[in-house]
Amino acid sequence: MTNKKENLRLLISLGIAGVMVAVIFWLISKLSSTIIPSSNPISTSSSLPNKPSLINLGTRILVKVQTSPEKSDGVKAFGEKDFSTAVEKFTTSLKNNPNDPETLIYLNNAKIARDNSETLKVAVIAPLNFDANLAEEILRGVAQAQNEVNQQGGINGKKLQVVIASVENQEDFPKLDNELVEDKSLVATVGVRQNAPVYNQKGLVLVFPVERPTQAENPKNLERNSVNSQQNTENNYFFHVNPLYENLVDTHARYIARQARNIAICGDYLSSVNNSTSSSNPVLVEQYSQALEKYGSKVISTPCNLADKNFDPKAFVDKAIETENVSGFLLIPSIRNIYFATKVAQEIKGRKPLFASEIMYSPTTLQNGKDVEGMVLPVYWHRDANKNNPFAENAFRLWNARVNQRTAGAYDAMQVIITGLKRDNTREGLQKALSNPDFSTSGATGMIMFSPSGERQGEALLVKVERCERCSSGIGYDFALLNKK
Repeated sequence: MTNKKENLRLLISLGIAGVMVAVIFWLISKLSSTIIPSSNPISTSSSLPNKPSLINLGTRILVKVQTSPEKSDGVKAFGEKDFSTAVEKFTTSLKNNPNDPETLIYLNNAKIARDNSETLKVAVIAPLNFDANLAEEILRGVAQAQNEVNQQGGINGKKLQVVIASVENQEDFPKLDNELVEDKSLVATVGVRQNAPVYNQKGLVLVFPVERPTQAENPKNLERNSVNSQQNTENNYFFHVNPLYENLVDTHARYIARQARNIAICGDYLSSVNNSTSSSNPVLVEQYSQALEKYGSKVISTPCNLADKNFDPKAFVDKAIETENVSGFLLIPSIRNIYFATKVAQEIKGRKPLFASEIMYSPTTLQNGKDVEGMVLPVYWHRDANKNNPFAENAFRLWNARVNQRTAGAYDAMQVIITGLKRDNTREGLQKALSNPDFSTSGATGMIMFSPSGERQGEALLVKVERCERCSSGIGYDFALLNKK
């Protein structure tokens, strides 16, 4: 009898213990759910497990020159998932500084999070630590496209979410590429990558908003990127919204050769291998040299290095004209050395025709308009090329400033993605939509269609620096569109 009672007590004790264990596990699970949010389309970061993220939706200020207390407060609120406050702070920041694309992107992302909207997520690679001007120009085009499509209700009812990807060191680019392709929530990427076969391998669409010599003209890079490879065009994930750079150079060289036979080229050969603007310049100089010779012009051998601290513009120009019988000058600076290119132009002072690469299609050039008046350069986009296109006017209204062709290219890259996602919002489906021979969309640069290898066909436009009395630039000089001959 005693044994039966003891057994009964034991069973009761075990039962109570089991119930207590179950209650404890239930409490732990409830507590965990309040600390660790469940996965949803409004995650504030996009990192891989156990790795610091190189991309974000609004939790870090990457454009350091565009910092304000309101923006900092907005970023803090976004990180704390106080999205209503983030919207309020970002809105105030934009009122004070409307020309800040990063804040506009963060504002749209915060609205999406606040409203818990369904989303489609696209990444933009911004080279902020290597070429800040280019990065902001690209971000403006992306931000404008995101803002417009979300104001129109999104893509088939889903709002467009944009993550900004950026690295501090060149060595981190492979990590960034890997993070982007492995983030399955991403459906496409906008950005310039010189060696990115992983995007093809992992099936993530990469749309190039701008073209660069190392990206287009270097045969090794072309082979690596499979841009022109006919072996695998049906699975090509690379798309170019502008004609390849070689087309731009060819159009310009053909024009130059008609104006001058002996050409002096001023390049920009920086010695630092870590400088992102130095690598493309020798390639571009060589590309121009070959194109000019193809059309019958001769490139003189006297060196002109805009990056050389000991370079003497006057001595070079005088020697080129008096000794080399030069009949034209071609300036090919990096963005940071546009100022030194204008010093060469000062010495020419209309003595000979002046030409420049598309790098000088910049407000910085116009600030020295009297020195470069008459200079002709090639571009992909000009606001007067299609006056019925509302892009330029809308951009000015949004940013309270004029934009350039790099912003137009980024805007068009997003238009391509948006149009493709309306047909199919999966990675594979987007690639098939863009590869379809019937695909087309209208953008800032006109109608966009792709070849099987992802290239856009077409030539460059030519513009000339001219004096004007009522310039929209506000500085007495502007880029006037030339009729191609």
